[in-house]
Amino acid sequence: MSRLEKSGVWNKIIKIATSEVFSYLFFGVCTTVVNIAVFQLCCSAMGIHALISNIIAWIFAVAFAYVTNRIFVFHSRENSPVGIAREAGSFVGARLFSLLVDELIIWLMVSVMGYIAIERLLADFLGCPLKDAKSLFAKVCSNVVVVIMNYVLSKMIIFKKGEE
Repeated sequence: MSRLEKSGVWNKIIKIATSEVFSYLFFGVCTTVVNIAVFQLCCSAMGIHALISNIIAWIFAVAFAYVTNRIFVFHSRENSPVGIAREAGSFVGARLFSLLVDELIIWLMVSVMGYIAIERLLADFLGCPLKDAKSLFAKVCSNVVVVIMNYVLSKMIIFKKGEE
């Protein structure tokens, strides 16, 4: 028996790796890949305007996220058509709300707030204009808030488990 097994560290690692939060983050990365792939396909291969491509990508990403969250993350047991429709409607509604929060945070950080030192460091590191670094930093900050908000909404409202 190894030192990891004796100390119980291995069991803790397994517990974390199979946890709901880990699953949520893993499928969140997969959802991001779907979003970017569909966006690129629409923009580059099909010549669709970026804003329209973003909406199409968002639709695909939300559909993918709903299915993976329902099955693999929160293990929903809802099987009735009405219950699934309620669950899916709540999920899309929460994602629309988080899209508005996302847009608000980006607008505030890009249009209202002044530049901060980290944006200048990011611009220097990436070799890009300061305004591009500011937008990227705003998007990253916004994504952190949105991911946490989406998890809480999914856990507490959308995929809430009844009393067992």
